[in-house]
Amino acid sequence: MPGSPEMWIHLDRLDPGSPVLAEVRTAYGPAVARWRGDLADPPGRYRVEWTIDEERVAVRPASGTGPEIRCEGQLLVLRGEFDGEAVLRVGDAIVLLDLAARPPGPLELAVPREHVELYPYRT
Repeated sequence: MPGSPEMWIHLDRLDPGSPVLAEVRTAYGPAVARWRGDLADPPGRYRVEWTIDEERVAVRPASGTGPEIRCEGQLLVLRGEFDGEAVLRVGDAIVLLDLAARPPGPLELAVPREHVELYPYRT
């Protein structure tokens, strides 16, 4: 399957609270999520992998078409195409999930932002 578990983001700001939250921009919209990189990471471009706490996910029908990432209050919403087994495609990136009981097609995941983690790749 084409796609990669990584996505390019632009880190705008880290909020050093507990948990450390990152304000980022993606090609699909802005996001706020837990940062699993170094607290000293400067703003800039990073390749990250998304990890989602599946026990905290609310799955709902897609409210629009195409990939999108957005914030709704304290929730982070990812919209993409679900393969019916374990992959949500958000543009060229994939997010691995265990939602096997869901049929394939467009859907949205709404997750409290503290339960979505961004792991930057180090090269």
